[in-house]
Amino acid sequence: SCVLAPEVTEGPYYINNELVRQDHREDQAGIPLVIDIGILDINTCEPVPNSFVEIWAANATGVYASYPATLGGGSMSLERNETFLRGGFPTDDNGIVEFTTIYTGFYEGRCPHYHTMVHLDWSMSDNGTLVSHSGSLAHIGQFFMDEDWNDQVFALEPYTLNTNNRTLNTEDSILAEQNTDGYNGFLALEKLGDDISEGVLGYITIGIDSTASYSIMNNNYY
Repeated sequence: SCVLAPEVTEGPYYINNELVRQDHREDQAGIPLVIDIGILDINTCEPVPNSFVEIWAANATGVYASYPATLGGGSMSLERNETFLRGGFPTDDNGIVEFTTIYTGFYEGRCPHYHTMVHLDWSMSDNGTLVSHSGSLAHIGQFFMDEDWNDQVFALEPYTLNTNNRTLNTEDSILAEQNTDGYNGFLALEKLGDDISEGVLGYITIGIDSTASYSIMNNNYY
């Protein structure tokens, strides 16, 4: 559907100049999640090919690559050289990009979620990373999973090792901001096999305004 995805905070865990790749798992344990993201221009209701889509998320125990394993605000300093569960890739001719990651865990104060940015007219460095401040940033958003899926996943290891207090979808104000004005900020999910431990496939369409240009607030770089 051709509905504009509301803009929400990029959060404190972004890192500029992410790796250009589709498989973000590295050595992270968790339920495999394949995410298909479609990008639509709400001005034309047409797909947006070659838009660069980034996603990043916490691991099964609620930790983001390179960042302290504590609640943060603003732009915290990086304390480790890690790249897990981060990266981006351009959409194909149909405006679709596919990522392989894991089902994200949770940390205190936030329900489980993925961050995303959509860049237009972007460029890539010779070392295989995005130039984050190239082109225009057309969207900053997040997406979520229904609570019944969260319940099934978090009953399994390694998610049971997460010591953070869980915040439910209904308690998350950023989810409420994202899921407004007719937009559905939830992944449509289905199991890849008979058991959820075999993995999950998720779909979402993100409507962007191709004339919009937003700014990255975080100053951390690889």
